[in-house]
Amino acid sequence: MKANLDGQDAPNTIRKGQRHLAVAGVAAAFALLLSACWSANQDKDLNYINNARGQNGKPALQGDPELMAKAQAWAEELSRSGNLRHSGPNGSVNTNGIINWCGVAENVGVGGSTYIVHQAFMNSPGHRGNVLGNFDRVGTGVVRNGDNAWVVEIYVRSC
Repeated sequence: MKANLDGQDAPNTIRKGQRHLAVAGVAAAFALLLSACWSANQDKDLNYINNARGQNGKPALQGDPELMAKAQAWAEELSRSGNLRHSGPNGSVNTNGIINWCGVAENVGVGGSTYIVHQAFMNSPGHRGNVLGNFDRVGTGVVRNGDNAWVVEIYVRSC
């Protein structure tokens, strides 16, 4: 191909580049949209948490997509196994995959509804301390299984 110095070939080159850029932009936006999606039950629990925090003069927590996915995966495991337990050994939190954290806590519970589990958390000093604690991000996981809701909340204080 002979070079064209007057720019006549440039529009095709630019269009191809713009198409690739547009496709990449759409793909990135779609990936971001998917990563920020969580279930209505997870959102409901996040609202319970932030309502309780607001009633107690605490700032709202941001739902973190990675924490939401992690909490949801653990809630699914608890529901499958029927065994309520924390994600780490000896009642601790499994921090694998959690980035930029200086503090972390976890609430796990099972009850007739997400609201019933939330109320149980708020009536337990340790769990209430997590809900109202010095954290800035949270992930919630909720699985409905028969008459039960399995709920996981992972609280993180960023560094």
